[in-house]
Amino acid sequence: QLHCTCYAFAMVQFKEPLLQVLLPTVVSVALSFCSFYVFRRLQRYRCTVLPRFSASTRVEELGRALRQNGVVVLERLVPPEKMDMLLKELETASGVFHGAVGSFAGHHTLRNAAKPLGESKMAQELAVHPLVVATVEEILRPWCKRINLGTCSMISVEAPPSLDEKPAPAQVLHRDNSMWGASTWPWLPTSTGRPEFSVSVMWAASDFTETNGATRFLPGSNHWPLMKHEAYDKQSNFPQGITEEDIVQATMPKGSVVLWCGNTLHGAGAHAPRQLSDDPSNGSTRHGLLFIYNLGWLKSEHNFHWAMPASVMETFSPKLSELVGRVGENAVEHDWFTGPIYTQPYLGGPDGSKAGEGVQF
Repeated sequence: QLHCTCYAFAMVQFKEPLLQVLLPTVVSVALSFCSFYVFRRLQRYRCTVLPRFSASTRVEELGRALRQNGVVVLERLVPPEKMDMLLKELETASGVFHGAVGSFAGHHTLRNAAKPLGESKMAQELAVHPLVVATVEEILRPWCKRINLGTCSMISVEAPPSLDEKPAPAQVLHRDNSMWGASTWPWLPTSTGRPEFSVSVMWAASDFTETNGATRFLPGSNHWPLMKHEAYDKQSNFPQGITEEDIVQATMPKGSVVLWCGNTLHGAGAHAPRQLSDDPSNGSTRHGLLFIYNLGWLKSEHNFHWAMPASVMETFSPKLSELVGRVGENAVEHDWFTGPIYTQPYLGGPDGSKAGEGVQF
């Protein structure tokens, strides 16, 4: 069909018989080669098993697996009691919201954005977990001097409120890197490949199961050719060679954590219909605490400085303060200054320069 279309076009545009024959042939061969190349790339990076590791795994091994597969699970990284403490600290939080029907956020998904970092001491502890942060830096540090904590959100996938209501569908598969337009720009080839803009981290504050909305992934999709505004909500939209069977859910026990690269296609799963045995006040809700860490010189999704009082941020640990941008000193005191006002510590490459390390007073 493609060859016939090109041939008809050549017949209309060109009178030379040689061009009428050669042009459709060249175009058809070139497009076939490109399609084959993309198909081979998709086939090469297909993986139907999520790599799983323990808390004793070395950072270098986690970094290699994360680069190769785009997603890894660290099982039972913290005791379940810490997750219970997290939920208790956030159970009376205000400002939570559901998405609209048919929306990206999901109408059976409850969200608490940005401010959980100030409302929960346990969230603050998890945000700076040494093994997790070291693994994130293993991926991002080749491209920046410091990383940022750009997103903090408590995300709870709930059962439908009644027995006769259908569950919200699974979230569309998407890439977190799509928050930044430059993620799909053409980049010059380097020994370290394309820059990874972010690494996302989801802590399991409850068990993540196939029936309560465990996050779905297409492992290896972080290596696929990138397209703008990429999102997949049904099999007919999947890239060539990919089917529903390639999607893997990150089932994991409470206290575990899943990390994925910003270019990895993923989305929340759908909750099963409500059962008679479900507790109406909670049921089998899937509770997850999401952090997204990004390159220090990128604009963050959440603006923590507007999400909580400065007095709360002043209580953060030195590492957490660094992650949210409270690094440096001011030359003078002023009533308007509620923290460091210079951003140089985050600008530039991994080596940077003296001018980029901060203003000298």
